This record gives sequence, C-alpha cells and structure tokens, in this order.
Amino acid sequence: MNLLREYLKENTLFTDGAMGTYYSSQFPDEDILVEKANTLYPEHIVDIHMEYLQSGARLIRTNTFATNGGFFEGEQEIKENIEAGYALAKQAIDTFCAQNGENPKDYFIAADIGTIFDLGQKDESAVLKEYRFIVDCFLSAGAEVFLLETQSDVYYVNDIVEYIKSKNADAFVIVTFSFDKTGYTKSGLRFERMIRLMNENSLIDGYGLNCGVEAAHMYQMLKNVIFPSEKPIFALPNAGYPYQLRGKTIYGKNAGYFCKMLTNIFALGIDAIGGCCGTTPDYFGDLYKELGSRQKPKKNIGSLDETVVTRTESDFWKKLHSGEKPMVVELDPPSDLSVEKILDGAELLKEHRVDLLTLSDSPMARSRMDASLLGQRVQREVGISVMPHISCRDRNIISLRGTMLGDYINDIKHFLIVTGDPVTKNDRSTITQVFDYNSIKFMGLIQEMNEDQFASDKVVYGGALNYHGVNIDAIVRRMESKMKQGCSFFLTQPIYSDEDVERIGQLREMTGAKILGGIMPLVSRKNALFIANEMPGMRVPDEIVDAYGENMTREEAEKVAVSVSLEIAKKLENVTDGYYFMTPFNRVSLICRIIDEIRRG
Repeated sequence: MNLLREYLKENTLFTDGAMGTYYSSQFPDEDILVEKANTLYPEHIVDIHMEYLQSGARLIRTNTFATNGGFFEGEQEIKENIEAGYALAKQAIDTFCAQNGENPKDYFIAADIGTIFDLGQKDESAVLKEYRFIVDCFLSAGAEVFLLETQSDVYYVNDIVEYIKSKNADAFVIVTFSFDKTGYTKSGLRFERMIRLMNENSLIDGYGLNCGVEAAHMYQMLKNVIFPSEKPIFALPNAGYPYQLRGKTIYGKNAGYFCKMLTNIFALGIDAIGGCCGTTPDYFGDLYKELGSRQKPKKNIGSLDETVVTRTESDFWKKLHSGEKPMVVELDPPSDLSVEKILDGAELLKEHRVDLLTLSDSPMARSRMDASLLGQRVQREVGISVMPHISCRDRNIISLRGTMLGDYINDIKHFLIVTGDPVTKNDRSTITQVFDYNSIKFMGLIQEMNEDQFASDKVVYGGALNYHGVNIDAIVRRMESKMKQGCSFFLTQPIYSDEDVERIGQLREMTGAKILGGIMPLVSRKNALFIANEMPGMRVPDEIVDAYGENMTREEAEKVAVSVSLEIAKKLENVTDGYYFMTPFNRVSLICRIIDEIRRG
C-alpha cells in the first residue's frame, strides 16, 4: 500500500519549493549544475531539504531534475548522482524526524525526473532506454513516488509511466506540466487537453502544473476548472516572472503575494501545493502552518464536455479511403519572386482533375519560397487543394506550431511532414539547422492539435517513405511510429525497378499503411544517368536508361518518359493506394499527359 496515496485521500499535501534557484542564491560562488552538488557539496543539499521540511513540507523532491545524459557522462555517473540524490533526501527526512519526534513514514520523497531534451535527433528507443535506466536507478535506491516534472507534451509520458508500473505496480506516479500565461505548453498542449489526457490514463496517480507561470496566473487557470475525477491535482507555481541582470536570472521578493495566491489555490481543493523556480523556504513557513490547521477543501468534480470532431472531406481524403486512387502532384516553389509558372501549373493540374497539389519545402536544404505561404496563395487564387511540405530542419517548436495555426486559418488542411535534408557541410559555417523535432515528434504535436485547436475539422497529414533501406524491419518500425502519431498516408521516393515495387508491396502488407507510389518522369538520357548515379537509393534499371538516346529531341524523350511512367504505374496498380508525381523541371504538361493516359487505362 502506497502511503502517499492514502495520505492524499484526507489531506492536502505540502511540498518543497525550488532547489536550483535557491541553491544559486545561497551559494553564488559555486558555478555548477546544481544536480552535481549531490556529490560535490552534499551537505548543502541536505541543508536545503531540511529547511523545506522545517517550513512544513511533507514531500521533498530529489535534486535530480537534470540528471540525464544531456548533462552527465555515461550511465555510471548518472546512477551515482541519482543514488546520492535519493540518499540525501532520505538523510534529511530521517534527521528532521529524529530531531522533531516525527515518524519518517509521514514524509515523502519524490524521485524527480526532468525531460530529456533529445531535440528530435536521438533514436526514440534510445531516449526511452535512458528514461528506463533512470527509473531503474531510482527503484534500486528505494523510490516509491515518481515525479515527471516540467513536461511540455505527452510524447514519452505514457511509456515511462507504464514502465514504472511494470516494475512496481504500487508506485505513485505524478506528472506535472509547464504552461505559459495563454494556457499552452511550449509544445502546444492546451491546459484542458492535458487534464483530459491525464485523467484518462489510469496508471497516472496524480497530475498538475509546475513552473511556467507564477501563482496568480496558476490560480486563474485552475479556478474555473471542473475536474473529471478525484485524481489528485498538483500546483507548484513560480515565485514570479524572472528578469535578467548581469547574466543572472533574478526573481522578485514577493513572498506575501505568493502566499495569498497559494492560499486561493488551496481553497479550490487542489490536493498538493508547493513552489517552483524562485521560491525559497521562507515562502512556506507561516503559510503551511496556517493551512495545515484547515480541513481539506473539496474540489469541483464533474463531467467534461465532449467535442464533436470531424475530418477534412477533400477529394483526396475521400478517394484515399474509398479505394479510388488519388493523384498528387508535387511542384517546387521558386527561389525568387516568380510565381507565375506555379500558378499556371496549378491551373493546368486543376483542369486535369488532380486531387492535391503538394509544394516542397526547400529540398536539399536550398532556400526557396515558403511552401505554406505560397500554398495559401495558390489555393486561394486557383481553387485547387494544396499540401505544403513542412520541414523540421528550419523551424523551432514555436515556429512549427505557429506555421500550423497560420495555415489552418487560411484553410490549408493537408500537410506532408518531413524531417528535412540536412544542411551540407560546406554551408554549416553560415547556415544553422534547427531540428528541434524530427518528423515523428512533429506529427505527435499535430496529433495533439487535432484533438484540441483543430478538433472541429481535423487536418490530414502524411509522411515521406524512404523504402530502400537494407533492414525492412527498421523501416516498418519507423512507419508504425509515424502512424501511431496520426500519419494517414505515405509518399514514396521515385520508383523505377521491380525490386522497389516489390519492397513497397511488402511494406504496405506489413503495416497496413496507405501508400502513394512515387513517379518521377526522366526527361532525357542525361537526366536518367544523373538519377541512376547521383541520387542515393534510387535504382534506375539499365533498360530504362538505355531507352533514352543520346540525341533525342525533347518530344522524343518525353514520349519515352510517358511510356516508362505508364509501365511503372501499371506495376503499382495493385501495390499502392494512389500516385504521387514529382514534376521534372516544371514540366506540368508532361505530368498531365501521364495522368490522362493512366485514367484511360
């Protein structure tokens, strides 16, 4: 039986406040990552824990928020720091209870696990492996309460919680999120959506907010909430909003105001209250003494309103799910201000009943007109549905979410999500690639937005399929990861060989995914030789290259291109769910000829 679970049924839990900012203010000459004080200056950490216990805290968090591979070298160093951090918290409780005649069982230690900032570039299985290692270290140290703190999304949360419970079914697991004043996390998770998700996960014992906002704003967020169950809610606001002075982060001295707001939060029936950045033990002494004499208030419990959700009913979406093969055509945005060719091409594609026009996003890391903004103009002026590619290479999390919101209000409802080609080595001295997210994590963000901001009319998004890897099982796992994050379909690289057709068929059968086969006409022998020899992973059989003569006219070469493309489309007919045409050198009329011939059978 977990004692914290029983304690929260009848009592409001008082927690500690900040460790990092308080440590820095107490020991300004120790310019270290505060977690490393567990082994460098353990007496300081024990003293701070003791101060919070003396102020009335019943739960203290281990000094391990940043104890992970981002700040520590190797598993052994992580393990030693976690063991030290947990031991110091236990030492503080044992010492405090011995001095005050208290029972250590009435006090609690939360194994504090912060986010691992993988920046979308680590193998996700490696990130989960690291989280599991951290959990195992805490379990071996004796942890029974776990706090996943300052989360911005739910991407890894369910997996971590499930792992903790698989190791100790009675463990008490808390998940807290950091929101800004608008009610959103940095990753775009809305406050109300968080409440629904945390309540629906039966393995999560408690949830709530920490960091991000100060006490008044946290009170405003909480005061009108109808909670869906008795599951404990945690509220740990910052002391205020910081400012920078001579390179240091400074929080104002506002303990009185903070305590007034935390008293208001207590009155809402919030089950656990405490503090985060900028708070100190002085904030809590009188407050906890006063609130501890009061009966635990009842929080507002009721049912959540269900949001009616729909799906974009474009011709593309209907065909994709009806068995009729949609036609998608890709155009490259210009590298200058000349949009006439794009608009003319879009008009021609509309006349030939193309279902979706897709615009690439700076392929091969070469700057072009923004695909989303160009797509908005094309869709508005031509009236053809547009699907911009969105690359994670050039945008941070804030920009990615902002792009989605802007596209949505301009009626763009289809997207192709790609990680993006990396910047070439020669350009990295002048061009910075971002990669806050990879395509899978970005799809997870959009999936959340589909359940929240876009719930009344969900957007449709797909992913790129690089099918030519040696390990087909690895390709399948990546496809399934994308599908788990709401990916509805895949567009493949250009297909030319029978081996590639067979591989696409295998992937479709193994995953059940909707796949649109890539067809890119080769318009000359030079073009065919380049693709065959210079584009990694693209297999162009010799017989296709040999079909193009050295001295063919443009018309003769295009005739071969049509013939070859039709043969590929025929091979893909029973293998893919549609066709994805890449337009060579803006030859839209060539693509239209091929589409017309495919339809004629």
